[in-house]
Amino acid sequence: MITYHALGYWGLLTIPTALVLLRLLPAGSRAHKLLARAVLAALALIAAIVALSY
Repeated sequence: MITYHALGYWGLLTIPTALVLLRLLPAGSRAHKLLARAVLAALALIAAIVALSY
């Protein structure tokens, strides 16, 4: 079961790291696009879990 504590813990560790990597990668590169989509998907998943829990 995913708890809010786990969401906050993994979000705190991974989202800022991914944002730093996005700043370092070239804007048009395939890795930049893939990472940007992964970050957006992770944020959407977190939002869906929080929204569906109410």
